[in-house]
Amino acid sequence: MRFFINTAIIILIGLIVGGASAYYTLQRSHGIGAVNAGSWSAWPFVGGSQVDPYTVAKATTDGTIHLGAAEGLAFEANSDQKGEPLRRECKYEISGNTSTTKLWTLAAYDTAGELILNDTQMVSALYSGDIIRYPDSSFILKMGNRPQSGNWLPLNGKGELKLILRLYDTPITSNSGVIDPQMPRIKLLGCAS
Repeated sequence: MRFFINTAIIILIGLIVGGASAYYTLQRSHGIGAVNAGSWSAWPFVGGSQVDPYTVAKATTDGTIHLGAAEGLAFEANSDQKGEPLRRECKYEISGNTSTTKLWTLAAYDTAGELILNDTQMVSALYSGDIIRYPDSSFILKMGNRPQSGNWLPLNGKGELKLILRLYDTPITSNSGVIDPQMPRIKLLGCAS
């Protein structure tokens, strides 16, 4: 009887450790099957025949429908330019430019994958037509829970967040592979205490 109890305990420990390591790998790893540009990561081959098993598992656990290579590319950022996790109670500056695209959208999500709503219950999202740009087409966008002048993405609440920047009709992905993307920087400006 003792043999069966010990075997059951060993199997249970194996399932817990294995499940936790698989979850951590899928949620925290941005290098497997990804195209990285600073804080941003994208998985361009998620719907194609060249996809690896880790990317398939990540797409399945996210529960999102990814853009096809001809439609565009979605980039995800979970951290700022110094590698610190993005937090809803902090202020950030997103600056620079994006790769060539006809249209892009930027949305803030919580760790469960739900869109973040601001104080007026509006979705915390912008699209490229809303952005004030400099003559060289670069931009500066502030992100935080207090209104800012210029381009502003409102946040609400506390905890970690992730940004999804979707580039529609972009030449980043082509038949010959993936071109090095140009992505904006995410700089921490401060956090509420």
